[in-house]
Amino acid sequence: MREAVTAFLEDKGEQNVSKNWLQKYRHELPHFASWCERKVRYIELGRVDLLGLEDCRKTWTGAPATTRRKRQERLRSFFRYCIRHRWIFHNVPADLERIQTKTPPKLPLTLAQFDAAMSAVERYHPRGRDSEWRRMRAVAMLLLLRWSGLRINDAAKLERSRLTDSGSLLLYMQKTGEAVYVPLPPNLVTLLRELRNPGNPRYFFWNGTSDSASPGIRWWCTLKTIFKAAGLPEVHPHMLRDTFAVEMLLAGVPIDQVSMLLGHSSVKITEKHYLPWVKARQEQLETSVRKAWAAVPAGIVQQPVPHSARVN
Repeated sequence: MREAVTAFLEDKGEQNVSKNWLQKYRHELPHFASWCERKVRYIELGRVDLLGLEDCRKTWTGAPATTRRKRQERLRSFFRYCIRHRWIFHNVPADLERIQTKTPPKLPLTLAQFDAAMSAVERYHPRGRDSEWRRMRAVAMLLLLRWSGLRINDAAKLERSRLTDSGSLLLYMQKTGEAVYVPLPPNLVTLLRELRNPGNPRYFFWNGTSDSASPGIRWWCTLKTIFKAAGLPEVHPHMLRDTFAVEMLLAGVPIDQVSMLLGHSSVKITEKHYLPWVKARQEQLETSVRKAWAAVPAGIVQQPVPHSARVN
């Protein structure tokens, strides 16, 4: 078991996975190996059985259901790795009952909250002589997240070449090779083009030298400071992406198009998080039914109700 865990962690370390995700593996799997060693019968990888894993899962007390579910998924990933190396032939954690979690609907920022955050930038005083430039960067980041739907780490490492002459932003390339763009408001386009980045002109915000996870983490901390200054300690940067998605849906944009803009691999993922906000859904259904009336012969839809069927 120890040898398998060591090999797995070394392999993950070479895959450019996020630092946070790698730390979770490095924390959880050695603990799992230690648990197996305490249960002498599980020292060898192939001896782990379902009953033993159910016993192990009972030790994950105190953690939220979402955390325990993710931990179970990482354990399955470890066993899949072992299967690929032909050390075992069955993914035992895959037989564990799925840990049920409730996914609350995503909460967007209200217009008042977003305005408060924008105003709070003036009260954001970063250290250094370039504080005005840093505040300008903060405004640009807030607007970019709100109007592009990008994840914060993707926005933090955004390259200037992805902003077209027409003011559209290249979000990503589909597997078919087709590009997905989102138009940005003109004032944001102007701000981004005027925003200087002495550290590396190739990017809007990033210096291009730190590890891939650091830019997003730094910006997360910066924006949390601004939200706190705005009197919104419960707000976090990802809610700007949620705001982008929800406003699109409330405006009647089809959910499959919103899913494409968000870069989700399936519309089901978008429905899971945002379906309660599809305000136009019922309106679209009613409109479709009324359109269907047009195919019915004239007079039938407005046919008078027989006198005998009327309610007195």
